[in-house]
Amino acid sequence: MGQLSVVGSILFYVGTFGLSGLMSKVNTQNRLLKLLLVIIPPVLLATFRYNIGYDYGSYSWAYNNAFDMTYESFLEGYEAGDPIAYYLITKIATVFNSEQAYLMFLAILSLIPGVSYILREWDDMDTQPMIIFIYMFSPFIFSLSACKQGIALSILMFSLKYVYDRKPIKFAFCVAVAFLFHSTAIVFLLVYFFLNNKGDLSMLKKVLIVVGCLFVIMNLQWVLGNVMDGRYETYVIDSVEGKNRTFWLYTFITFIFLLFRTKLVAIDKRNELLIMMMVIGTFCQYLGFSNAFAKRIGEYFLMAQVFLIPQCIYLFTENSKKLANLLIVVYIVAIFLIANPTASSGMGFVPYQFKFW
Repeated sequence: MGQLSVVGSILFYVGTFGLSGLMSKVNTQNRLLKLLLVIIPPVLLATFRYNIGYDYGSYSWAYNNAFDMTYESFLEGYEAGDPIAYYLITKIATVFNSEQAYLMFLAILSLIPGVSYILREWDDMDTQPMIIFIYMFSPFIFSLSACKQGIALSILMFSLKYVYDRKPIKFAFCVAVAFLFHSTAIVFLLVYFFLNNKGDLSMLKKVLIVVGCLFVIMNLQWVLGNVMDGRYETYVIDSVEGKNRTFWLYTFITFIFLLFRTKLVAIDKRNELLIMMMVIGTFCQYLGFSNAFAKRIGEYFLMAQVFLIPQCIYLFTENSKKLANLLIVVYIVAIFLIANPTASSGMGFVPYQFKFW
C-alpha cells in the first residue's frame, strides 16, 4: 500500500482526468474505441485506490459478504426501494474473486452511461474535453464514495437525451433503472417537465416547476422513509451542522448562469433546462445546512454544471479563452477540495492511497 502527498494527490487527479479529456480529442470514428480511451485513466485510478471514498469500507464489506449470499436470497429478501441492481452486480463480481476487480466493475458502470452521452451528444471539440474533465471531478469522483448513487447519477445523465428528444417512455425506463441502484433517483422524473414539446416554458411555469420540485425533494425523505420501512427515517429527524461552503460556490456559479442565461441559451437551447437544474441543485445545497438528504439529492441536478461551465468560454473574447479554461480548472479543483477536505485518517479522497496487490 502507498500514499501520495496532498499536493501529489491533487496533481494526480488533475493529470488523470485531464488525460481523459485529451483522449476525447483522438480523431477516430470508432465510438467504442474513443469511449475506452476516455474511461481507462479514471478506471485505473478507481481500481487501485485503497480506503478512498467515505463509504469505501461499507462497499468492501458488502462485496466480501456477497460470497455467502445467493441470487435467490437477494431476490427473496427484496423490498420496494432496495438497490437490487447493486446487490446483483456485487454478487456477479464475486466470480472474479478480487476486490480490485469489483472496484473496476463499479467504476466502469458509473462511467459508461455518462461518458457515452457526452461523447455522442456534446461533441463540440472546443468544450468536450473540459466537459469530460469536469464530469470526472464531480459525478465520477462522487461515485467513488456513493457508488450506488453515482451509478444512478450517470444513468440519469444519459436520460437527458430523452428529455430533449421528448421520448417519455425511454426517459422513464432510464429513471427506473437508476431507481434500482438508488431509490432517490425517482425524483428525476420531474426533469421531464422542465421542457415542453416546443422546447421552452414561460417564466411563470419555470418558477412553479422549481418550487414544486423543491417541495417534493424536501418531503421525499419522509415519503421514502414511510414506504420503505423507515429506511430514510433518520434523515427526516437528523439535522446537520456545518459551514456547507460548497453552497456559496454553487450559488456564485449559478448566479453567473442566470446573469448570462440569454447568451448561454443562444449558444445551445439545451442550456435552458440545465440552468433550471442548477437552480434546484443550489437550493438543495442550501437545504444541506440542515438536511444531508436534500443535499445528496441535489447532486442529480448539479450535474448540469458539467455542461454549462465549459460553455462559459464563449462569454470571453477569443484571446481570453485560455485564461477562461484555466479559471475553470481552478474553480473545479476548489470545489473538489472544499467538498472533500484532507482526511488524514483515511476514507476521504485526499491524500490518495493505492494498492497494487
